[in-house]
Amino acid sequence: MSSFLYRLGHRAVAARRAVFGVWLAVLLVVGGAFLGIGGTLDNDVSIPGTESQAALDRLTATFPQVSGASAQVIVVAPEGRQVADPDVRTAIEDAGTRFSELDGVAGVVTPFDELVSGTTSDDGRAGIITIQLDGASTTVTEATKDTLQDITVELDAALPDGAQAKLGGQLFSAEFPEMSLTEATGVAVALVVLVLALGSLVAAGMPLLNALIGVAISVGLIFVAAAVVPTATATPMLALMLGLAVGIDYALFIVSRYRELLAEGLPVPEAAARATGTAGSAVVFAGLTVMIALVGLGVAGI
Repeated sequence: MSSFLYRLGHRAVAARRAVFGVWLAVLLVVGGAFLGIGGTLDNDVSIPGTESQAALDRLTATFPQVSGASAQVIVVAPEGRQVADPDVRTAIEDAGTRFSELDGVAGVVTPFDELVSGTTSDDGRAGIITIQLDGASTTVTEATKDTLQDITVELDAALPDGAQAKLGGQLFSAEFPEMSLTEATGVAVALVVLVLALGSLVAAGMPLLNALIGVAISVGLIFVAAAVVPTATATPMLALMLGLAVGIDYALFIVSRYRELLAEGLPVPEAAARATGTAGSAVVFAGLTVMIALVGLGVAGI
């Protein structure tokens, strides 16, 4: 492996413009494939063989009407009043009827259902509307969530002054991770730290550039694969976090070794080849270890 990487380093330095061009071409091809045939991600998450999954499967088979996600609307009457007061009750019951008419809603329980207890506070000022949906929270569409929110807003407006209605519950308690400004901030912080540590913008930027190109290609391939096989929503975020972490770390390892060899007086081609052959061998081993660990998730059926 060391000999192969040594020769690879020599050839890459000799044809550095071509190597850079090839990687940019790969990035463009994958980006085009992503835009052209990129699939959609799957929110359905299951871990076969676990006790929690077995319980969910049995609940679905035995009581399908309560196995789906649920949402709750808490209604608080004005100070000194109760949710059972006629004007408050009418607004709540009207909202309950509208909730029950939505597609995907299996049932609605208001604070006034005689067969269900514990839906009002001891002083009668607060009550809960429970909305039971057919599917799991991962299958409920954003349109359904928006409609639930719209009805709740209308309920809040229909209540007398001083009363409130707020939507929440299990349906909104868990969300899949999404790419945000946090990741960009992390990359910016990494750049500052690398510049301070290496004293060179070029030396600091190279590990980041390598990592970003690798992550962009990987994420693009994930979306292309999603057109063929079910792919979890969290997969791109997992690839992004792991790719940036190990990509910067491993590239920095090779760059640091390269700078040490340059400081010893070696010419650029020889320093690059030796750094690739020595530090690169360790990177290959570490990278394969990470890949094996990820593939090992398949043992659990993830």
